[in-house]
Amino acid sequence: MADSVPIKLQELVQLTNVGVQLPSVNFGSATMESDKYITVRETTADNQIELVVFDMTNPLQPVRRPIQADSALMNPAQKVLAIRAGNELQLFDFAKREVLKSFSATEQVVFWTWASDDCLGMVTQASIYHWKLSDSGEPVKVFERHESLASSQIINYRTDEKEEWMCVVGIEALEGGLVGGNIQLYSTSKQMSQVIEGHAASFARLKLEGYDTTLFIFASLTKEGSKLHIIEVGHESKPEGAPLFDKRSVDIYYPPEAVGDFPVALQVSSKYSIVYLITKLGYVHLYDIDSATPLYANRVSETTLFASCAHEETGGLLGMNRAGQVLLVSVVSENVVPYVLATLKDVDLAGRLASRNGFPGAENMFVEQFEQLFDGGNYREAAIVAADSPAGLLRTAETIGRFKALQANEGSPSPLLMYFQTILERSRLNKIEAVEMGVLVTQAGKGANLEKWLKEDKMECSEELGDLVAQTNLSVALGVYIKAKAHLKVITTLIQVGQTKRVHSYIQKVNLQIDQTELVQLATQVNPQAALELANFFQQQAIVVAHQQRSTSQHYQMFDMFVNQGLLNEGTNYCLDNLTEDIPEYGDLQTKVLELNLMNEPQIADAILGQDIWHHYDKQKIAMLCERQGLFQHALENFQDLGDVKRVITNTHILNPDFLLGFFGTLAPDDAFDCLKELLENNAQGNLQICVSIGGRYGEKMGVKRCMDLFGGLKVKAAQFMFLGQLVNFSEDPEVHFRYIEASVKTQQYNETERVTRESNYYDPEKTKKYLIDNKVRDPRPLINVCDRFGYIEEMTRYFMKNGQWKFVEGFLQRINPNRTPEVIGVLLDLDYKEDSIKKLIMSVKNVTPIAELVAEVQKRGRIKILLEMLESKVADNVTDADVHSGLAMVYTDLNINAEHFLLTNVYYDSRVVGPFCEKRDPYLAYVAYRRGVCDNELFELCLRHQLYKELSKYLVDREDSDLWAKALNPNNQQRKLIIDQVTNVALMEVKEPEKVASTIKAFLEAQMPEILIQLLEKLTLDSSSSSFARNQNLQNLLILTSMKTDKKRVPELIRRLDNYAGDEIATIAIESELYEEAYLIYHKMERYDIAVGVLVDHVKDLKRAEEYAMKNDLPAVWSRLGLAQVEAGKITEGINSIMKAQDFTIYEKVINAAIESGNDKDFEAVVKYLKLARNKVQDVRAVDTEIVYALCRTKRLPELEEFVKRPHAANLDDVTERCLDDENWLAARFMCKLTKNYAKLAAVYVHMGDLEEALKYAKQADRIEVWRTVLFACVDAREFRFAQTCGQKVIVETGELPGVIEYYEKPGYFFEAIELIESGLGLERANPQMFTELGVLLTKYRESQMMDFCKMWWQRASIPRLLQACDQAMLWAEKCYLHQQYNEHDLAIGVMIDHAPDSWNPSTFTDVISKVGTMSVMYDAIDFYVEEHPELLNDLLFVIAPKCEATTAMNKLRDAKPELGPLGALPLCKAFLRKVQERDVSALNEALNDLLILEENVEELSESTTNFKNFEHIKLARKLETHAVLEMRRIAVDLYKRVGKYEEAIELCKKDKLYKDAIEVVAASKDQELTEALAEYFLSEKLREAFSAILFTCFEYLRPDIALELSWLYEVMDFAMPFMIQTMKEVGQRVIGLEEESEDRRAAEEKERQEIEDEINDDPSVLLFGIQHHTGGQQGDQPLALTYHQGGGANAMVPQLMWPGAQGNQPAQMNTFVNPAQAYQTAAVQQAYQTAQMQQAYATQAQAQAAQAAYATQRAAQQAYVTQQMQQGFTQR
Repeated sequence: MADSVPIKLQELVQLTNVGVQLPSVNFGSATMESDKYITVRETTADNQIELVVFDMTNPLQPVRRPIQADSALMNPAQKVLAIRAGNELQLFDFAKREVLKSFSATEQVVFWTWASDDCLGMVTQASIYHWKLSDSGEPVKVFERHESLASSQIINYRTDEKEEWMCVVGIEALEGGLVGGNIQLYSTSKQMSQVIEGHAASFARLKLEGYDTTLFIFASLTKEGSKLHIIEVGHESKPEGAPLFDKRSVDIYYPPEAVGDFPVALQVSSKYSIVYLITKLGYVHLYDIDSATPLYANRVSETTLFASCAHEETGGLLGMNRAGQVLLVSVVSENVVPYVLATLKDVDLAGRLASRNGFPGAENMFVEQFEQLFDGGNYREAAIVAADSPAGLLRTAETIGRFKALQANEGSPSPLLMYFQTILERSRLNKIEAVEMGVLVTQAGKGANLEKWLKEDKMECSEELGDLVAQTNLSVALGVYIKAKAHLKVITTLIQVGQTKRVHSYIQKVNLQIDQTELVQLATQVNPQAALELANFFQQQAIVVAHQQRSTSQHYQMFDMFVNQGLLNEGTNYCLDNLTEDIPEYGDLQTKVLELNLMNEPQIADAILGQDIWHHYDKQKIAMLCERQGLFQHALENFQDLGDVKRVITNTHILNPDFLLGFFGTLAPDDAFDCLKELLENNAQGNLQICVSIGGRYGEKMGVKRCMDLFGGLKVKAAQFMFLGQLVNFSEDPEVHFRYIEASVKTQQYNETERVTRESNYYDPEKTKKYLIDNKVRDPRPLINVCDRFGYIEEMTRYFMKNGQWKFVEGFLQRINPNRTPEVIGVLLDLDYKEDSIKKLIMSVKNVTPIAELVAEVQKRGRIKILLEMLESKVADNVTDADVHSGLAMVYTDLNINAEHFLLTNVYYDSRVVGPFCEKRDPYLAYVAYRRGVCDNELFELCLRHQLYKELSKYLVDREDSDLWAKALNPNNQQRKLIIDQVTNVALMEVKEPEKVASTIKAFLEAQMPEILIQLLEKLTLDSSSSSFARNQNLQNLLILTSMKTDKKRVPELIRRLDNYAGDEIATIAIESELYEEAYLIYHKMERYDIAVGVLVDHVKDLKRAEEYAMKNDLPAVWSRLGLAQVEAGKITEGINSIMKAQDFTIYEKVINAAIESGNDKDFEAVVKYLKLARNKVQDVRAVDTEIVYALCRTKRLPELEEFVKRPHAANLDDVTERCLDDENWLAARFMCKLTKNYAKLAAVYVHMGDLEEALKYAKQADRIEVWRTVLFACVDAREFRFAQTCGQKVIVETGELPGVIEYYEKPGYFFEAIELIESGLGLERANPQMFTELGVLLTKYRESQMMDFCKMWWQRASIPRLLQACDQAMLWAEKCYLHQQYNEHDLAIGVMIDHAPDSWNPSTFTDVISKVGTMSVMYDAIDFYVEEHPELLNDLLFVIAPKCEATTAMNKLRDAKPELGPLGALPLCKAFLRKVQERDVSALNEALNDLLILEENVEELSESTTNFKNFEHIKLARKLETHAVLEMRRIAVDLYKRVGKYEEAIELCKKDKLYKDAIEVVAASKDQELTEALAEYFLSEKLREAFSAILFTCFEYLRPDIALELSWLYEVMDFAMPFMIQTMKEVGQRVIGLEEESEDRRAAEEKERQEIEDEINDDPSVLLFGIQHHTGGQQGDQPLALTYHQGGGANAMVPQLMWPGAQGNQPAQMNTFVNPAQAYQTAAVQQAYQTAQMQQAYATQAQAQAAQAAYATQRAAQQAYVTQQMQQGFTQR
């Protein structure tokens, strides 16, 4: 009976087995929005929140991500995660890790769910919102939440498919332990809500007679009972006449043991008309939606399924419970109808279920009913029965045939159409029906109806139906082909509609095996452009997916395919698009593309070469083709031989000058020079400009010297100047610049001379200056430029003055460079030029000349007084420049004009400039200048040199500069003592400012001169009459501190005599300097007695003296400080007595800590006494009382303690308990634990006291894991395993505790007790995966025989990786193999079976597992294993792995295996496999089978194999067969050679074996003239006349008649050749007649054209003036001709055109003297061929014809030479 149950229950995954903590599996943390994903929000051990996402296709490998959110929902259809943190909402793309949308809610979201794949439903306290995934908008409010749900917990929200109806489900607790439920049903069309009493609800869609019907299903539990209701909603929108669904209600049955159960969820099957009702206690009820009939009910979970959803694949229910189980409840379709018939005994229900859902089991009933109605003529009803038959039982071709055979009554529709109409009303047409209906509709011309039904999904798609639809609409047909999986038709249609980019994705999607070249070739037949796009797309996809380009052979194959199809342009475009890498491997293909385009489409080749994208083609070959086509530019780019380059480069009248200029840059220097020389020698005047440009750009590379010689040797006057003009601006060669200056002077290009001398930095200035002076260049600017720039001012000035050119000197300073005035004035003074003129010149440039340099130059010559007028003039102009005033100061000093006053009052001069000048005349004036300018170093050195110590000391004190003081007080300064005497006796005594005194003292401090400093300070403080310095605190501090460092004995005296120092700071420094008595003296003098006693106890360390000091002063602060010191010194009792004298209770904590550190229980007696006094004086009574209690425990005064705690107190008893436990004071600890009722600690205390029974008693009361662990370990130590098992069951259920327990059992050897402990816990409710795992590990160690049974029973609940490791260590190979299989590690399972076959291998298991393996290497290892161990089963293995493994490698392994079996190894063992799989036409398989057949000498099968299957290496097989002993094998070799075009080898093989018929067939297939003639001659040589006659007949088209006649005559077989000759003569005669007719027509046309031209010339009088040339085209009148360039593309690029001036645009004025070079070559070739043919016809004998042809060729060459000469002369003249 169990086999007929209509449902099946499966556990898909146990979440705790894959690392999910059980507390996280609840309604708030775990969600399951669909059967695809489960999400669990989990808190880790380190309090980090993680989101665990399970993909149900692989639930054992979850994905973990850190997350900061309150809730997370995965979209039902795609990896889009909805995240909520507070009121912040996000939609997050989980795969791409990016935020799609975000929103900040203003209301708190209390429940949310994915209402559909695109809509997120959110319920707040007041409203319901929808948030769409597909748009960028924010959540939209849909309706208000009803007030009746205000206090309810929302547990669900649902919508129908069209989102026209919604419902919110909420529950709440009622009195009496009941749970109430309310459902708010809302209609969007009516904008109304209705509240229904219910606990669970959902929407469903049902077809009623072909009409979609929306149903609302809800379940409720009230006081009256529990019911399931099914009602129709939205019936108002259904068409008129559509059937309505009657309301259904049915009682919900609950078993007697299900007390308090109620509905919690409803799930509608996605596949069947069944609804699942889930209850609180884990029951699942199945109901038929159509009738609301209960079908089945059972309990599927021990706990509530808090999350559930529909399972799409099975049409079942997926649920998750609190135990972490994910359960699948699915319908067993084959059991439903038998169960309904046998158990429910409802035949009608069984029929409806079978009809609507396709359940088997009711077939006979439908067949009988159909036959009865059909035979009775009730065709409509019969059609309905057929339409409703389960799984389309009656909807077959036979049924259609029966309806088609019926004759329609007059005026009524055809029975067949009625049948189809009935099917369409109730469901959709199947494949057979759709095709038949399509034929009828197409024949009737109603293709639109067909498209309409397809869009409504009323017809099942097939390839035949697609062909019908394609006749009217390709787009609709494409959809049909896709649904029908007619892949080739889909591809063809995509190409036809221009959607080539979708082809590759479609092929990948359906995993279609098709060669890309074949696919592109298929596309060329439909749309060449689409074929090109498809080829490019495949290439791009290959790059993206495989990250590599296609091979060269693939590109070559694709290009050849295009060319063979006549699509050269498309093939070229393919190569341009895909040969993006310019690599040598593409060289041949690049050559072929360019060659074909140059011969057929030269303009395309021109464009390709112009893009400069390919560089590995045959350059010589392409260059020659380019030259022939007139593409001289590309010819130059590709020619490598210098002779070719020089020949082509002279066509400068055609070549673009810019190209030529760039081309020379690609040549080697010597080659470039030779080409340049060639151009100049060919036409120097015409090519001068371009040659100058070339020389200018590449002169450096070619060699400037020889280029200068080349241009200099020309007769053109300006050639050298023009050439160097190109170089001079870029060259750094001094010779170039000088030669250019020289050339410009010679050509009188003085402006250029001036420019170069001014701008160039590379010419030799000395050489240039000498050249300009020697040649007396009339323009002075070049000489001025050179001398000014390079410092030849003196020579220039002397040159101009010598030549009487004073104006040039004056103009140079005034207009060009007044900065050179000092140098010019110096030269003029040296020349004794007139002083007045010099003064005037100076005055003229006074505002722009550099004064400092001018003063220096004049001073150098002792003529500084001439500047007085100019300097005073500038000062009068209010000039403040330092150089002016410094100069004037020197003039005044030199002339002794009130110099000291000027130096004191003037603020603008530079003291460092004036000082040295004054020092030579008066050192004091220099001192004044330096002091005014604060020139410390200069003044210091001046005073030392001239012994001005008094002035220096005053300056030091006033300056207050530490660096200057350091210099003065430097020990190395021999005059330091003299300076110090002046400072102390003179300078410092005159100072009144304290700052200057401080600066001086600081200087002495830094100079480390304490003795002098002390004397100085005593003079200021003790001996000074100045009260301000005597009472100065800083000075007193400094005096004491200095004495501390240098003379400590004087410190006490200074402390007593001085009374204005900083006592605290000095005392602190004294302590730091270990002058404790001095510090004590300072504090005592300041009456700081507490600090003074602190010095005694802390630093002097004299407690007795401190105690005497305390008794003397008797102050509380002193006693307190003394008591604290005594306590810290360990004298607890004495310290407490001192503290009590001070009545200081603030330091009780220090007293307590000191007592604890001392560890002396006697000290706690004094502590108790002290604390009892302190508890009424302090605020923190709690701390004091706590310490009193602890002290009583420490002194074991438990009775007194009991009395103390009975009275009111504030002690922290828990803290005291902990401290007693730390002290191991077990009696006190037991007392305190009982007092505080701390059972956990009390149990531990009893453990330490050895009373395990009491410990177990209190452990039960504590019920904490650490307590149970402690007691457990104690019981194990005591071998009390009965107690240990009780404790252990509490411990091992906690995650992380079990390993420690096992380790504790294993150390002393209690292995079996540990196993018994874990086994006893497996039945516990909180049993976790770790328990099962560790039990398995223990079994592998100590009970190996039970391990396999354990694995089969508990593998789902244990950690398989851990068990695998344990099995490996224990060498339990069968168990390890089984676990690998269950863990989907099939590769490893195979490895175990191979490595440990005796223990783990099983043939059925092996083949079953190997079919699931995805690693190639494992499959190959399996082949090796079977060959070695089980060769008789090798074919079975190969059949299983063949679809996955790589055939070549597999065959190689079989060949190499078992060498002892023969040359083919193990291949003979698998012949059956090879014959079976050969239909795949795989190369490796074909070759393996062929080798096997050769070994067997099976000619028939080998011939069949090579004929039917072409994917193998033909030549390799042929070479293998050509030496075979069997003749028929060698004939197969001949056939193979013929197929691959190796005709010579095939013929030779035929000759050897005398297979003359085969030989004739080979040459016929080759269509090769030479092979045919050679074979014919061979036949005659071997006297095979019949064979000769046969080859003449068979190869008639490929044998030349003259050869056939010659052979027949030589071998005297004219009779055998006569039929051939007769046929040949017939064809020749027909061709001659045709040529004669064509020749006559051509001659008549030429004569007519010649006569028309003669008539036109005779009628035109202008021929006498201008000749007849312009008659070749156009009507341009009498204008003279001029040569110009016509810019074009392709083969016409830069062809010179003769045209009349004024011709517009790019079109020449119809006067071409040159034609396209390609056309010229073509015309010459045609003409020569024509003349040859005519001469052969004209002369009777062959000798005459040859002589005439030679004469014509000579004449033709002379004419060509003459034309070439005339063209060259014309270009030279132009």
